[in-house]
Amino acid sequence: MADIENVKDAELESVAGGITRDGWATVSGLQTGYLALRSRPGYDYGNEIRGSESHNGDSLQITGGSTTGFDGKTYVWVYNPRSGMSGWVNASFLR
Repeated sequence: MADIENVKDAELESVAGGITRDGWATVSGLQTGYLALRSRPGYDYGNEIRGSESHNGDSLQITGGSTTGFDGKTYVWVYNPRSGMSGWVNASFLR
């Protein structure tokens, strides 16, 4: 896995396309399905954390750094208050 960096709020805003105040972001841009937390950064059915699904309009708390996943996309570590779980999500679906 790639090295994980600690990043500042301003850097996260640029990665995620505009994070809201206090490190919270809103899920947006999903055409179908849901945004799942992942145990490793990168899209793979096998690393999806079951029961952690988020939908457009849900709020996630950015609680960690960002990294490039094995699929070449940027992932950030978040906490999903609805499920009570943490994991990696594709930053391109956060605003």
